[in-house]
Amino acid sequence: MKSYRHPLSILFAVAAMLLVLCMPTALADRAAAGQTQRTTLMQYIMQERPVLASLITKAGLTPILSDNNPYTLLAPPEAELKALEQLPTARLRAILSGHILKGIYQESDFKDGATLETLARTKITIYRKKNYTLIDGVRLEKPATQLENGILHSLAGKLAL
Repeated sequence: MKSYRHPLSILFAVAAMLLVLCMPTALADRAAAGQTQRTTLMQYIMQERPVLASLITKAGLTPILSDNNPYTLLAPPEAELKALEQLPTARLRAILSGHILKGIYQESDFKDGATLETLARTKITIYRKKNYTLIDGVRLEKPATQLENGILHSLAGKLAL
């Protein structure tokens, strides 16, 4: 018995396969092009960085990263953040505020030798190397995530504040 397939069903199957195969590439291209995601910093953190989201909430910084004002968040790795879970709220707020900058800073905006003030009013120093950027000696990971109200840069470690 011969199997008969409708040409339209074959077309739909091919289109579905192409969509599935191209979707990750399209998302990666969008991220690489620096296009803004339609979520706030806090929404993104809640979805992608559960330990950081919990600490930001405990520190009372959720409203800052949820509003329309632009911020740059220098986010330490989740594993490093776990060590902060037992800290008192005031200390936690000081540490996390030291990882937030007012305004949006792309990596290219970080100039070698520049000193920037954090939300905690502490100073951080930028060091530009040939192929990477250091923030107070901690390497900036790539790529950054551009969001509706700011940008999140992943750090290789926690800033010493």
